[in-house]
Amino acid sequence: MDLRSPRRRFPQSYSQRFPQNFPQARLVGLGLLTALALLCGCTTPSQPARPEAAPLPDTERPVTTPGASPRQRIVEIAWQEWQRWGGQTVRLGRDDTACVTDSPLPAPLLPGAPPSDTADAEPTDATDRTADREDDEGAAADCLHFPDGTGMEATAEGCKLAQRYWAIVGKAVTCRQITQGNWAWSAVFISWVMRKAGLDERQFLTGDSHSMYVVDARDGILPAPAFRVEPLPALPRPGDMICAGRGRDKYLASAAEIGFGTTPMHCDIVVEVDPAARLVKAIGGNVQQSVSMEEIELGDSGMIDGVTNSHMPWLLIMRNTLP
Repeated sequence: MDLRSPRRRFPQSYSQRFPQNFPQARLVGLGLLTALALLCGCTTPSQPARPEAAPLPDTERPVTTPGASPRQRIVEIAWQEWQRWGGQTVRLGRDDTACVTDSPLPAPLLPGAPPSDTADAEPTDATDRTADREDDEGAAADCLHFPDGTGMEATAEGCKLAQRYWAIVGKAVTCRQITQGNWAWSAVFISWVMRKAGLDERQFLTGDSHSMYVVDARDGILPAPAFRVEPLPALPRPGDMICAGRGRDKYLASAAEIGFGTTPMHCDIVVEVDPAARLVKAIGGNVQQSVSMEEIELGDSGMIDGVTNSHMPWLLIMRNTLP
């Protein structure tokens, strides 16, 4: 609400009669109006850092445990989406491998990825898949991978599910774009989960690049942030996110080097931690062309670090501050 009224049109004779007192009276009036605005809380709200899509209908909201905390809802929704995609699992081992160990689909018949048409593509975390293809070329023969154009996202059901994620940032994409590297959808998956868990714009802003919400947390952009950046090594908790640089920025030295919307990254939602077994389970989108659960073998420190697995040199934890 703006309490400032338009300037009153005083007669010429009135302003001439009070040439010295009139400016002072106007300043005093503005001061009173400003004080009144502060007292009633009617100041104009600041605009969000980027546009937000309209919320989807309540009929599309996931069903979570009654009374679940925001953190629990994040974890439950991630589990539900993983199950909807068929429960694909990827093992990130201490031997630097990243192999699909369980998938609803058979091994792909295509030896490599088809060429992508990038004429109408917009920049997202596009190098996600470029890095994956580079890793595929040097992977062991018995290490199952799904290259571009294959996997669950290439199915009609996978396309429909991924399109839901893109809608949360206000974009409608085709099934062909879903399978292209320049339309990597891991960041919009995270955005969709956070919105469905009930996080609002004061807590989390959606984006089609992981680096957007990482920088939001790093720079304290939001008034009630749901996440804060924590360096590694560290042990995550369920509801946290773990993030890594990708492609040209795979081996960043610190979070200070991340550029808003320009640094290719990947983040997963932690859903289970077993310190005794030195194992962390995390769910992410666009992992081996599906929503996959990653079973991450921890190093000797028993924490997430940037050196145990060169396929995914983790950079930071997005520590969940919610109950």
